[in-house]
Amino acid sequence: MNWLREPDTEPLPGYRLIEPIGTGGFGEVWKCVAPGGIHKAIKFVYGNLNALDGDDARAVQEMKALERVKQVRHPFVLSIEQIQDVGGELVIVMELADKNLHECLVEYQQAGRPGVPRDILLGFLDDAAVGLDHLIEKHNLQHLDVKPRNLFTVADRVKVADFGLVKQLERSSASGLMGGVTPIYAAPETFQNKISKHSDQYSLAIVYVELLTGKRPFPGKNIRQLALQHMTEPPDLSMLPEADRPILARALAKNPDERFPSCTAFIRALGVPRDGTGSSGSGGSGVPGGGVREPAAWAKAGRTVHDVDLTPPAYAAAGGVAVMAGPARPSAGPHVEIDEHHLLGSTAVQKETGVLRPTVLIGIGSFGRRALQELRCRLTDRVGDVVQVPCFRFLYVDCDPDAMEKAVSAPPDVALAQDEVFQVPLQPVTQYRRRQLDQILDWLPREKLYSIPRSLHAGGSRALGRLAFCDNYLRFVTRLRREFQIASHPESLAQSADQTGLTVRDNTPQVYVFASGSGGSGGMLIDLGYAVRRVLGRMTAAPAPVTAFVYAAAPTDPNTGDGELANLYATVTELNHYADPDVAFVAHYGGPEGPRVENRGLPFTSTYLLPMPERTAGAFRDCVSHLAGYVSHDLTTPLGAALEQARAQPVGFNRSPFRSFGTYGVWFPRGLLLRSAAQKICTALLKEWTTDAPPADAEALKQVVAEAVDDPRLKPDAVRQQIEADAVRGADGGPADQIERWLTGLEGQINATGRRPDAGAWSRAVWEQARDLIGTRPTGEQDSTVRRSRTAKLLEDAVKRVAEAWGNEFAEVVRPLEQLPGHRLGAIGTALTRLIAVCTEWGDAAAARAAQFAAKARQAKSDVQSAHDVCQAGSGTFSFFGGRTGRSMRHFLDQIRAFARVRLQEDLTDATAKFYRALRARLEDQLRELAYCRTRLDMLVRALECPLANLPVSSDTPVSLSEDALQQTLHPTNTLNVVLPAGDTHIERSAARVVKGVKPADVVRLEVALQKLVLEPRGGLTALCRMNADMSRTLIGPMVEQTTAFLGDLLPVTDVTEVEVSAARARKVDVAARIQNYHTRSAPPCGAAADTQTYVLVPDSESGKAFTRVIQKAVPEALTIPVNGAATDLMFCREHGSLRADEVAALLSGCLPAYYQSLATPHTAPHARFDVTEWMPLSE
Repeated sequence: MNWLREPDTEPLPGYRLIEPIGTGGFGEVWKCVAPGGIHKAIKFVYGNLNALDGDDARAVQEMKALERVKQVRHPFVLSIEQIQDVGGELVIVMELADKNLHECLVEYQQAGRPGVPRDILLGFLDDAAVGLDHLIEKHNLQHLDVKPRNLFTVADRVKVADFGLVKQLERSSASGLMGGVTPIYAAPETFQNKISKHSDQYSLAIVYVELLTGKRPFPGKNIRQLALQHMTEPPDLSMLPEADRPILARALAKNPDERFPSCTAFIRALGVPRDGTGSSGSGGSGVPGGGVREPAAWAKAGRTVHDVDLTPPAYAAAGGVAVMAGPARPSAGPHVEIDEHHLLGSTAVQKETGVLRPTVLIGIGSFGRRALQELRCRLTDRVGDVVQVPCFRFLYVDCDPDAMEKAVSAPPDVALAQDEVFQVPLQPVTQYRRRQLDQILDWLPREKLYSIPRSLHAGGSRALGRLAFCDNYLRFVTRLRREFQIASHPESLAQSADQTGLTVRDNTPQVYVFASGSGGSGGMLIDLGYAVRRVLGRMTAAPAPVTAFVYAAAPTDPNTGDGELANLYATVTELNHYADPDVAFVAHYGGPEGPRVENRGLPFTSTYLLPMPERTAGAFRDCVSHLAGYVSHDLTTPLGAALEQARAQPVGFNRSPFRSFGTYGVWFPRGLLLRSAAQKICTALLKEWTTDAPPADAEALKQVVAEAVDDPRLKPDAVRQQIEADAVRGADGGPADQIERWLTGLEGQINATGRRPDAGAWSRAVWEQARDLIGTRPTGEQDSTVRRSRTAKLLEDAVKRVAEAWGNEFAEVVRPLEQLPGHRLGAIGTALTRLIAVCTEWGDAAAARAAQFAAKARQAKSDVQSAHDVCQAGSGTFSFFGGRTGRSMRHFLDQIRAFARVRLQEDLTDATAKFYRALRARLEDQLRELAYCRTRLDMLVRALECPLANLPVSSDTPVSLSEDALQQTLHPTNTLNVVLPAGDTHIERSAARVVKGVKPADVVRLEVALQKLVLEPRGGLTALCRMNADMSRTLIGPMVEQTTAFLGDLLPVTDVTEVEVSAARARKVDVAARIQNYHTRSAPPCGAAADTQTYVLVPDSESGKAFTRVIQKAVPEALTIPVNGAATDLMFCREHGSLRADEVAALLSGCLPAYYQSLATPHTAPHARFDVTEWMPLSE
């Protein structure tokens, strides 16, 4: 939105805002008072029509839709009264409705009904159907976003509204159609970027099922699942009355042509009189006079909208209580989301509260990078492709010059994207001496400044880490503001809910910061925290939590270096110092004119310390693993709300600002397993697609080739006619016309009265004209254009055009072969090879025929030459009455006429042979393009098989990320027990087992789904390969996502609680004892056990409920949290509130000698800034 709107303001003169009604992906809607005291709805569309940076997309789309519907006038279409451009913002004044059908459904469900009574619902949807049919029949428009929230009641009649996606059928675009379409209700053809006149009927059928039963015919929880189900699976209609099922099955047909002729025909087919068993309301046929419209009356012939009784009936529920004609929603109620993207489950009251909220995850330095990569892996398992969840934003901040390479060189499910890396590079010393030197020296000693190494690494110096951030402060603040805007935008939240199947808990952003307290980059931690707090304070007035996780190395391990220990103690000291409300943080950035920041209190609402018991690779993996598990559950389960309440508790007396936590989890990485198996299947499919071999379906190949070869238009005589017709240009006509017109002119010269021309001069001129017009022989490409005759030029141009047209037609003829499962490129290559052979055969035959005409043409040329010589010999001699000269000229003209006509036949036959050669050349070009496509796909295969490069060891983390990084993530640790099917211990082996279990018939079904959902919307496989785009993004990403969703229906969900119970029985171990062991292993690494709160995340299943009862007996103090839809995860989390000051001091006691020793000289001092002369001690 372009400004902050408040009640009692007037965005348009005379229109006073009262209260917000709702927000959605395209904008927000307010109730307002119009001139005259009439209530209206006013919609503010996101985006600016005047923007130049792409921010106008939603506003432009809405404006285009309104241009199409503003002329629509119908009693069942919500009227639009004004469309205004206010400073680039699109503002729409509309009729104010009472409520939408989703709210009606909720009212009935709260009253104990499964849905809206059938007879009442049919009355509602009959109004909607009439309105939708009016759009298509009178205006050729499709709504494309029919759903309960876009069907509004006004005086107990229903009106269709929200036209942000309306399209004209003849103007349907081949790209971008799915942008904004609600996938729950989308027709199958819209997933292929196509629409038909029956697309809205499909959506209306889903609306009927949902409003009647509270359930939907396709139970998918995210876009991928829904797309597959809409495209390939039959709808689940078991919840409907028996009589309704065939009618709904027809309306939900995959082929639009198999649906009802109109929406009205569909709804009125449901209203045909029947026995009472077909109704869920007060009867199957309605009760006259009882307030329900008679469905049998809807089928009367010739009924039009003008026949509809617009007097609103008094709909009543059982018991006589009117529920559908209620007043508008009260102003004190919560906002209702207009957009329904987040309602992917049943519309009944959900047991699970919202969990999603906009989140920016910031990693500082090498540890921050590892934390982000591990967390990305966990989130990928839980929610799918993280790129498709824009409410989660990753930002890796580092002064390391190699930061980009380290971030992106990792497995696909772990690696960060290039635009998620924000480098804050150090500069050479000379750059600082030329600018801002005095400001820098206010807090940084000259010795530190001149110690910047040539490599421009921080080298473990926290002061240099802070210097790098201060130098890039303005850039960082700008980038952070953008990340907040993207994460918290309603469209991002809607898309994230689509992808994850989770509901939104809050639209206020939250921030997680991951940093190492022992490395040089950690010097920017506090400044970054205040920058985050400053940006949040300017964007929202609501409380926005900022949580920091500080890696505390291994302070008790003697192998930990003195530099790390000193840095760690300095980091914790600085955090403790600024936690005192009496201490002010002051910083000046960006030169004398830059911002000056002053604040009090620690910028982080919570600060966690992450110490390790020992400095080993295994301990580091445990640390990162339980951090990723903790945060991923915080972000995607109800644990987040519980932890937020715990963190909001005030810090008690003698408590520090530091917290701790511990976790132990049992994890079946089903999402990662499916993605790994999907990548293997996609790799195998790509290899098969590129195989240079005939397809398995030889009949289809034979049919395609026969269709081209047997085409009568490709026969030589037909081709010759096409060339002749194409060579006709304007009034001059074709070659034959020009030759005959020229010969007629010569005849006139001979027969003209008066003195005849000189025979010799005339014959020489005519012979030159003949050479210029028709030439003496066919010309080839090697001949100069100057020597080519006019006829030859016309025919050559015609040959090129006709061959090009046929080349394009052949490309379309063979295109269906790339849709066949199996050897797609091989099928096209085989067809092209056979067509090339046929063209060669036809071309040779045409060349042989042309050779026959060439012999005749040579003889005719000889005859012309003889006649020409006779004319030359008789030139200038006297003859009575000129008889001899006239006869020689007449004879010469006859020979010229014969020669011209033979030459024309020779040229036409030669042009036919050239056509076949040109067509063969174009087919060979297509073969070369096919080879190029094969090369690009082979490169993708190699990239999928070998995606990684080893990384160098980082300075402040004990291990590096290598080719086995994904397996390291899934390796059982002291904080995590990974469960894979069949007892596997390696995800790649387990994925290979999953792939092996996929049946050939399933692979064929998968290929059909990929063709419809991935390839066709992008123009096909070969078109994708010819695009100048990153195919890992345009092809591999969508393929893997859809294949993952496909495999999700094949691989059964393993409930980890069942695994635990069965494992305990197999080992003859008490389940309660295992639970107590997990509770013990989840202890925080520091702090007293008595100060912890235990949370246990358990699947919300029957097995999970039984396991919960055992947990309550084994660990009575534990708070169990059921997690809906996450049967693959069981986690024990023990949250330690504020650590006592003595506990923090004891943890860091081993750091004191190194810390005090480093303070001896400015060059080795570990603090990030030196303008603070006295730091508050950790313990008195």
